[in-house]
Order: sequence, then structure tokens, then C-alpha cells
Amino acid sequence: MRIVFVGFLSLIILSGCASISPYQVTNFFVDRDTVPQLRAQRIAVLPFQNSSGDYSAGSKVADEFNLQLGKLAAFDLIERIRVDELYKEQDFDPDRIDQETAVKIGKMLGVHGIILGNVIEYSKGKVGISIRLVNVETGKQIWQARDTIYATDKRVKVLVDGFGQRMRLKRDKEFLTQILCQLLTQTFKGR
Repeated sequence: MRIVFVGFLSLIILSGCASISPYQVTNFFVDRDTVPQLRAQRIAVLPFQNSSGDYSAGSKVADEFNLQLGKLAAFDLIERIRVDELYKEQDFDPDRIDQETAVKIGKMLGVHGIILGNVIEYSKGKVGISIRLVNVETGKQIWQARDTIYATDKRVKVLVDGFGQRMRLKRDKEFLTQILCQLLTQTFKGR
């Protein structure tokens, strides 16, 4: 009996020491034929819809996604200020833009692709986003990714360094948003 207990205890200890794989977004698709054609082409990130209940979430998340997309250096991103000016000039409401209208906006901006997004969840310790890329010439959706991450998820925690950053994940929505936007932009590579 004692050998069984020691064996069981050893198994528990060893399982706690097992390495944890970093979090990866798995809920996405990439049109492998079309997305590469847009590399180095002009792309605009439109203001995100906001279903989260946090009034400022749409703007904050769109800005962060634009920043992370720029770090990829795969597209020629149009200035967000130009997008905002067009929205004000045309009196567009981000929460009422469908894909057809977005394509028209893309043509007005002179871009080849547009990014549309929706903030699904934006709270302490939990951020959820749905994003898609639409080819302005064809109106075809060529990439989409959607995920919600939790600060308590061990796979998310291994993405940051040290206790301080792990604690920051729990209390700082913007930091958790940065992590999720990084993960979402990585799906362009299409694993």
C-alpha cells in the first residue's frame, strides 16, 4: 500500500513539473492563396465594433491590433487618423458597419484590404476579440480569427516573464489585450 501511495505522490509531483505549452489561437482560417497577394499592400484597420459593454474597448483594442499588425511588417498600414477622419466626415458608426459598407470604405481609403473587428469581452482578466480581413477588390473574407483569453490560464501565463507580469495580466485589460492581439496576428502565418 505504501508503494502505491509513494508512486501516486511521485506522479502528482512530476505532473506539476511538466512544461506547459504557450497559448495559441486555434480558432482561425487563412485563405492561403489570397493573403500572400496582399503582403506589402495597403491595409486599413477600421474602428472595431464593441459588444463588450465597456464604452472605450472598441477604440483601445483597434489601436492595439493596429500596432501588433504593424510589428509584423507584412502590410502597408494606412494611418488610423485617416480612417478616423473619413468616419467623422461620412458620419459612420463603427457598430453599424457591415462587410459591404466596409468594402466601400476601403475603396474610399484606396486600400487593398480592410480589417474589421468586434470586441466581445473586455474585463479584468478576460478579453475576447473577433477579427477578419476582407479583400476590397473582391469583397471576399480571406482571414478570420476569434478567441477569448483568460489571465488565469496557465498557457497564457507562460507567455509573460515573471510574477509581476503574471499579476498584471489579471488586473490590466490593456496588457491582456496586447497579448491576445499578438496571438491573433500570428495566425496570418497560417500555421
